[in-house]
Amino acid sequence: MKKLKFIVAISLFLLPNLKSEEVALDSPEGWGMSYMSAASLNLSDSFPTTMAFGEIVLTGELSNIPKLNREQQKIGFGGLKYEELNKSPVFGRGKLKVGFYWDSVLEVSYTPPLELKGAKPKNLWGIALSKQFINNDKLNLGLRYYNLSGKAVADVTCSQKTVNQPLYTAGNPSGCISTSKDKIDLGHQGFEIILASKNPVLNFRPWVSIATTKIDSSVRIDAQLELSREIAYVSTEGTLSTLNFGLNYPLSDKWVLNLGSSYTPLDAIRPTPAGGDDDFWNIKLGLSWNLN
Repeated sequence: MKKLKFIVAISLFLLPNLKSEEVALDSPEGWGMSYMSAASLNLSDSFPTTMAFGEIVLTGELSNIPKLNREQQKIGFGGLKYEELNKSPVFGRGKLKVGFYWDSVLEVSYTPPLELKGAKPKNLWGIALSKQFINNDKLNLGLRYYNLSGKAVADVTCSQKTVNQPLYTAGNPSGCISTSKDKIDLGHQGFEIILASKNPVLNFRPWVSIATTKIDSSVRIDAQLELSREIAYVSTEGTLSTLNFGLNYPLSDKWVLNLGSSYTPLDAIRPTPAGGDDDFWNIKLGLSWNLN
């Protein structure tokens, strides 16, 4: 019996430390997931002009991810533990737009699995359907539904910088011995109301949209510590509101330059002030090519 108890004790010690927690959207952990979701929102890059059925437009888009200060990155343990959130400084995707039924536009997007600073997208696909509903001499109004599915993998809990620090010091308080394989689910869906002026300004075509996004995010933490392997699930859900706007400049009959920005206000309730801007605001640059 003593031998059996010893075996059970050793087995429990060697098994991963499993945890599961659901947090509020404005908690430090929830804010971190919301911030990463805001960086990947599958938003529009132009007003949904009418396309002929089967007409194809290819677009490449690149946007920046603002850098966070160290205090903002303290999102572990309710805002007490530092996590390495400053990974890839940019987010990119390719888009395929096709003229669809009822004068609508069907859109498919994909972010290639390129690794930057320890962060790598994984099966990140988007789909959208948009259509004009009002088209008169002064104003265009359109509606767009969008969806994104997929994940991103990054060494957030135990970054390479953390692993290089001595165990149980301020730089490595948890005892990380190798880089973690943390995975965040970036899936979301939402609607945009898009407005555009009929009259170009210096050949620029301005537009603006209001987007409402439902997120149901989760992070799977997988960190190898000196004494155990920690596997934990942290999830949150809620709604994000985003102001999205831009300018489209036709370079030729086939090519269009897309300039834009999106602003997503985010709340974060922290145990101590962090400074910096907790809202998400980026700059986007894209180029579209009409194949027809």
